[in-house]
Amino acid sequence: MFSISSCKKKGCTDPVSLAYDNKATKDNGTCTYPENDRKTLIYYTTGTWCQHCGDIGKTFVDDISSNYPEAQIIRLHKNDELTSNMGTLIQSYLDSVNGVMGCPNFYIGTNSVVNPNINPNNFNLLSSAVNADLLLSSEVNMDIEYSINGNKITIEVQSKLANGVVNENYYLSTYILEDGIVLSQNIAGNYDPNFVHNNILRMEVTEDVDVFGSKLNFDQNGNNKTSYYEVPLDSTAGWNYSNLHVVSVVWKDEGSSFRFVNLEN
Repeated sequence: MFSISSCKKKGCTDPVSLAYDNKATKDNGTCTYPENDRKTLIYYTTGTWCQHCGDIGKTFVDDISSNYPEAQIIRLHKNDELTSNMGTLIQSYLDSVNGVMGCPNFYIGTNSVVNPNINPNNFNLLSSAVNADLLLSSEVNMDIEYSINGNKITIEVQSKLANGVVNENYYLSTYILEDGIVLSQNIAGNYDPNFVHNNILRMEVTEDVDVFGSKLNFDQNGNNKTSYYEVPLDSTAGWNYSNLHVVSVVWKDEGSSFRFVNLEN
């Protein structure tokens, strides 16, 4: 008498989960899904030539970073060595919505909040705007994973509609940022050659001409997984790949404008 048994590999069998194992044939409950987690996006317009960006602007950035770990700052450099194509497109959109605000300037999503040069003591204005945004309910929750192999990056973003949210007009943009860039910065008229620049926008992974990326199509359970495979990184501009990080942002198209919804970093 012979006994034949089959062994099924256990793991996550849901393709929309970031824990998905394509070799698994039996689900063992290890699938992961985004938790309800609200974060906020701050665009910061700056430039190495801007004398107030190195003092008042830096103070605002440092205070926000210290007080609000849920806030993600993305620096949009204008007319200097750190200017990117996507940063210029985003700045053009912000200018079309708010008018040209100059440097330094802070935006919550696409809405201008404060220019420290005009209101040097008004950090409370920015702080209040961040607090108000973080108190909003999360319409779309997110998780993200990424890996760098050589000069290419692979990114997976899972997005999930919150309970009761209707699946319509949500868009996803995914940015690559770099920290730890040492480059001379104007500080109140004097240049510091050892100034460290963080959260520098290098690129949007699709380099799409649309500032707000691609439309999200959710399944019947409100899930979406967007994958970017082996996206080439710039190998000529001196990027430090070990200092790169990824930020994915969800927007909602409201007809005449786009509204920031949530992000994952």
